[in-house]
Amino acid sequence: MQTSIGSNSTTTDDGVKCIKSERQALLAFKQGLVDEHGRLSSWGSEEEKKNCCEWEGVQCSNTTGHITMLNLTTYLYDRHFILRGNLSPSLFKLQHLIFLGLSGNNFNLSHIPESIGSLNKMQHLDLYYCNLSGSLPSQLANLTNLQYLDLSYNKFNIQSLVWLYHLSYLQYLRLGGNDLSKYFPIINTSSTSVVHLDLGSNNLTASTFQWLFNFSNSLVSLDLSSNQFRGPIPETFSCMTLLEELLFSNNQLEGGIPKSFGNLCKLRYLYLYDNYLDGILLELIGNLSGCLQLSLEELYLGKNKIRGPLPDMIKNFRSLRVLGLFKTQLSGAIPKSIRLLSNLVEIYISSNSLNGTIRESHFSTLSKLRGLSMSSNSLSINFSNDWIPPFQLEWMVLRLCKLGPKFPSWLKSQRNFSYLDISGSEISDSIPKWFWNLSSRVCHLNLSSNHIYGILPDLSTQISNSFGLGIDLSENKLEGPLPVFPVNVTSISLSKNRFNGSISSLCTISGGKLQFLDVSHNQLFGKLPDCMMQWTSLVILNLANNHLFGKIPSSIGSLYHLESLGLQNNSFSGEIPRGDIPLQLCWLTNLTLLDLSNNNLSGNIPSCIHNLTTLAQQKSSAHDHYFTDSHRDANSEYSGSYADKASVMWKGMERDYENGNLKTLKIIDLSSNNLTGVIPVHISVLFELVELNLSRNQLTGSIPSDIGQMRQLESLDLSLNQLSGHLPGSMSQLNFLSILNLSYNNFSGRIPLSTQMQSFDAYSFVGNPALCGLPLTPTYPDDEKSEDKPKNRDIAEFWQWFKLGMEHGVAIGFVGVLVVKLDHPWKHLCFLLFNNMKIRRAVGLNSTAVDHEVRCIERKRQVFLAFNQGLVDDYGVLSSWGSEEEKRDFCKRRGVQCSKATRRVIELILQDCSLRGKSCPFLFELQSFR
Repeated sequence: MQTSIGSNSTTTDDGVKCIKSERQALLAFKQGLVDEHGRLSSWGSEEEKKNCCEWEGVQCSNTTGHITMLNLTTYLYDRHFILRGNLSPSLFKLQHLIFLGLSGNNFNLSHIPESIGSLNKMQHLDLYYCNLSGSLPSQLANLTNLQYLDLSYNKFNIQSLVWLYHLSYLQYLRLGGNDLSKYFPIINTSSTSVVHLDLGSNNLTASTFQWLFNFSNSLVSLDLSSNQFRGPIPETFSCMTLLEELLFSNNQLEGGIPKSFGNLCKLRYLYLYDNYLDGILLELIGNLSGCLQLSLEELYLGKNKIRGPLPDMIKNFRSLRVLGLFKTQLSGAIPKSIRLLSNLVEIYISSNSLNGTIRESHFSTLSKLRGLSMSSNSLSINFSNDWIPPFQLEWMVLRLCKLGPKFPSWLKSQRNFSYLDISGSEISDSIPKWFWNLSSRVCHLNLSSNHIYGILPDLSTQISNSFGLGIDLSENKLEGPLPVFPVNVTSISLSKNRFNGSISSLCTISGGKLQFLDVSHNQLFGKLPDCMMQWTSLVILNLANNHLFGKIPSSIGSLYHLESLGLQNNSFSGEIPRGDIPLQLCWLTNLTLLDLSNNNLSGNIPSCIHNLTTLAQQKSSAHDHYFTDSHRDANSEYSGSYADKASVMWKGMERDYENGNLKTLKIIDLSSNNLTGVIPVHISVLFELVELNLSRNQLTGSIPSDIGQMRQLESLDLSLNQLSGHLPGSMSQLNFLSILNLSYNNFSGRIPLSTQMQSFDAYSFVGNPALCGLPLTPTYPDDEKSEDKPKNRDIAEFWQWFKLGMEHGVAIGFVGVLVVKLDHPWKHLCFLLFNNMKIRRAVGLNSTAVDHEVRCIERKRQVFLAFNQGLVDDYGVLSSWGSEEEKRDFCKRRGVQCSKATRRVIELILQDCSLRGKSCPFLFELQSFR
């Protein structure tokens, strides 16, 4: 080998500038990795790739040719390029490494090998967030030249930190995300040179403070966030005179800010958000007055119990770059003196009780402003149409601020933003053409919950960036066909608009980044295109409440990451895809919400439905729907995310879920179809299922005997089928059940006894003639001989009182009171009477009068709700129909007319209301209709 001094490395006889043994070590390391996106494509043994000094992430010494740096860091905002696999010991054969950065990758719970001790030249070791586990090897003590060490946020089983005693040159120590509460003191404070210390998320308590105060003359940066610190902030922190950064967020600190903090003349970053601090903001800011007000650059006090207006004295903090006062209890107007903070870059004042009007004069000198969050206040932003702001915002969150009714023209000058949220801002206008000339950096647009109208242009030519785009235009009045989207879009929410036509344009989304797609509650029609294999990253798919028809394509089985599937209230037909090949429904093992209700699906429920394993085991969602970095954590509103929200039928009512709550719902709803066959016996292994609705089908057979294993069930609806047999005794184990409907089947035998089962009224079981036991009847037929005479006397007494009431024309009102007041024998006989007896003349005393066939007011209300549930109401015509207390009087519902004399329903007129769906046969039981 001939040595060449110069560019990058040693030159071998064959001209390759790379040391062979080190190249082989790197290739062995690559062998154990999964590189889905070809990040390491430059690494190889081919002739043209032999110079490892030119490989991605590799740097060699200019003099020796040895590899001195390997940097394969994956940043949290770019998880697309993550490396997965094993941490191969071959990597630690690179004994000349000075810098090793592997943070943000996934090493599948690998252990740090003992051979790491051979890297004694190492100065920088970054293993942050690498999914490593096991004990920390004592050989780390050999890295005596180490200056930077980050082992935070892994899954280490830390037994000892004695090896830290030997790292006398260590300046940066990051051990966040471990439970270190039992390892203090961990460093020999007499010899340590640590100036930057991160102990966040370690369950530390106030007992740690005394140890920390030994660093009062050396620490420059201290992170104590997300621990268990309680009580007031110790005054002693003011002795850390070199401190430039103090992160104390997400603890349980109480009281105010020590006045001595005003003397921390070098402090630049103070993070105290998400605690229990209280007091008037004027007083807290006053305690920071002193030399601190000249140095402080970032102040976060959000998510505390801070009250009062934003004080005028804030103008004295002339170095302030970031002001974080989100989610407190601030009130009043924003002072115009805020314009004197000319160094402001980011403002977070969302989720308060601020009011008043924001004008140009507030921001006229804030030329450095890059981020603005003022959402969820009572603020009105009134900028003149021709005003050109002095700033270029990169992100703005103005949700629920009044910007309308015209589309804000001042946005035309903002050409650099990547994140824009002006949802709920009272805009009643079309989107101007200039708005779509967006910056190539835009990654999130939210214009939802306005009154925006018009037709969207071809967005594939208007928006283009390498990071992907999330767009939310839901709850507006947009119409026309769906636009063509960029191929790398990540999130689309167009629900609750007036879009029509085919959804085939969605097939142009082929970049593999789409995670969220919601076009529900529109007027889309046609068949579902068979192109879902292009959406392999999809987590949420909602096409509900449209006019889609045809078969569900088999390519839906390729959505391996799918967690929520909503296809309800369409006209899909054919059999539910079965699971005998991979591209089928049963292979969507991450599903937690499956809603195919109100379609025309036929065939059997797939017997492989138990393959939906996420519903069978308690675990967190397979995907994290949000990413944040340490700075964005300070303001939860502005983080890169897709729109994790949807409207879901939950316990018979449509509700909106968002901000991570959607993935907590575990629901299967196949109701109102034409399904036949039996309920799969293995469905009972879905132990974590919370709601199961198979009603309004043609199912036969019995309820699986092991249904009691589904102990998380809160809602079970099997009504209006042809099920038969006894109710399984295991149903008595469903202790969380709050909604049960088994009505109108062919069940027989006794209702299982349990506190939960007997808490339901008779309507949960009505329409099963051979079913008995409480709450339907007080006795089982075979037990009649064992009934004692006192109970018979009770029943006879009941009839005497009932006949007496009939003679005076008050029988119905009397029975209504009697049902509530009487003990069990009379009470359940009353239910029996109301379910089986026909009275030729109804007595109308008040709004609880019965119809011609006596079923009591609750039965009538349930009939109307059942009718409503079978309909698709795109325009909210039946918004006055509901189960809420204020909507219980059906005579006040739209389209309903009652007799003034009897209060019975005599007319139901809903013509020209654009309703669609299925009629309810029980509607015709209301024989009072004219």
